[in-house]
Amino acid sequence: TNSDALNYDQSAILDDESCLFSYSINLHSNSNLISFMVLPDDISVGNVLESIDGLVYGIIGQGVAASPNPTLGWVGSLNSINNEDGYWLKMSSLGILSFLSHDRPGDLNPDYTLNFGANLISFPFDGEYLISETIPTEVMPYITNIIGEGQAAQKDPVLGWIGSLNNLEGSKGYWFIVTEDIEFQFINPNR
Repeated sequence: TNSDALNYDQSAILDDESCLFSYSINLHSNSNLISFMVLPDDISVGNVLESIDGLVYGIIGQGVAASPNPTLGWVGSLNSINNEDGYWLKMSSLGILSFLSHDRPGDLNPDYTLNFGANLISFPFDGEYLISETIPTEVMPYITNIIGEGQAAQKDPVLGWIGSLNNLEGSKGYWFIVTEDIEFQFINPNR
């Protein structure tokens, strides 16, 4: 029933949650700091990364990793992908990671639980948004730095967020440095 779905049927009158949405991430060679706004039903590493098989030679999460083995498939401590985490994806050349999902990209907003120190997390919304507009005010004092791929921001008590990172973007991963354990959901400026 959703006109944005790949399998939209204008004669459908009942939402049976069978809509399928296409999701893709453009990747460059070497290391990409990414996250997933949606996932397919099968969240195993091999299934999620199937569209870039042969181009990807490793994936690293916070404290976990996996790499493809020609005989054994994906090996390592990372077995499945989730929406809350960020990942370093190591590519031998450029490629496009793509799959179908029952969830529309940008509609999910998971709960994040961050521990003291560095946390590699996702950003759940489609598009780019100012850091100050997406983080709830009650947890803002505990976040001191945000590091993305090739850019970073530090919170200054007077100037606010300073550095080369101004916006958080969907499908990108970020290291959030926090001074104590926090739980939150990102604020979606579009709602």
